[in-house]
Amino acid sequence: MTQKLPPGDPEILHKPVDQLPIIEELSAFMYRMEFKNLNEMLEFSAPDLLKTQGFGYRCLASLLNLLDEHGCIDLLRERDDL
Repeated sequence: MTQKLPPGDPEILHKPVDQLPIIEELSAFMYRMEFKNLNEMLEFSAPDLLKTQGFGYRCLASLLNLLDEHGCIDLLRERDDL
């Protein structure tokens, strides 16, 4: 029997950057920003990430693909509502 992960909290969010199947550009960005995993990066909205030096549309596409593959694309905020 497979253990189900809680909704909105997939295992991929907590994997270290070096274990993520992402492009080198996104990996370098995450290291430079000192994000340990995707969960930390998702504290920022997509527009805020795009305003940050080193995070371009290729990084966004890589991030969106990864989140979509793991059923958690809805965790990336489109804007700051907080």
